[in-house]
Amino acid sequence: MMMNLLKNSDWAFLLDFVSPSFFKVIPPMELVANATALAKRTREPKLYSMAVLDMKNCLTDVMPDLHLIEGTMGQRGAIPSSAVSSFNHCDAEQKRKVAEHIVEIYFTQILSGKMVLLDVRLSRFAVEGSNLYWSPAPLLGLFSEKFLLSMGNLYRGYYGGNPELMKSALKDVGLDWAHDVFIAHFGEGDQTEVRFALAHFVRTFHDVFVRCKAERKSLGGEFVQLGVLLGLMYESLESLGQPVDVRSAFLRAQASNSISGSGI
Repeated sequence: MMMNLLKNSDWAFLLDFVSPSFFKVIPPMELVANATALAKRTREPKLYSMAVLDMKNCLTDVMPDLHLIEGTMGQRGAIPSSAVSSFNHCDAEQKRKVAEHIVEIYFTQILSGKMVLLDVRLSRFAVEGSNLYWSPAPLLGLFSEKFLLSMGNLYRGYYGGNPELMKSALKDVGLDWAHDVFIAHFGEGDQTEVRFALAHFVRTFHDVFVRCKAERKSLGGEFVQLGVLLGLMYESLESLGQPVDVRSAFLRAQASNSISGSGI
């Protein structure tokens, strides 16, 4: 059903991110429920407006130069006409700043415990001077508190040098056997100069599903939504082509989340 929903929507390009194993390891009922709910939420403007408002509050402390504007499935909202949306004309410093902000948006959304705005396509961003505009389509990810807490702890464990917390987080989402796959997904080094490649995301995400099938395990349907968010983020970051200090982006998002008192 998810395949049919995507093929007949503005989101057909998401099929590029989907592993063939994806639909074999997520329980059919969970897959159908998540796909149906995801499609339904795109048609609930009040819910979208509420999600945008909540996320504005979460992002203000992390990125005061970010302006979040409501959009539609087909087009962006009222971004100033003077803002530049073709990042091919931006210099490396501007591109790197945009890339770091997209990563911060990802971490902030995971840590905030709010409804997630999944649309982080580069075409939904524009820059004007020091200001960055983001007008996501109303594709809303709704995750359980347990799932977001586990994902948050996965990152806290990894970037905080706490492998036991990381392993515990993976166990909570039924992936305790995939620790090495996630280490490969994060990559080597101290994560201060990370270059993102969509092919790397597709390969490592596929590895999770292949291992899941081999272990005779099944994943929760929330991985459908997480896969959409990560796939779009990787595509945008690859297009920008700049190294990102992912560690610092996570620490800023974590610090802001702790100070604001929001979160899970």
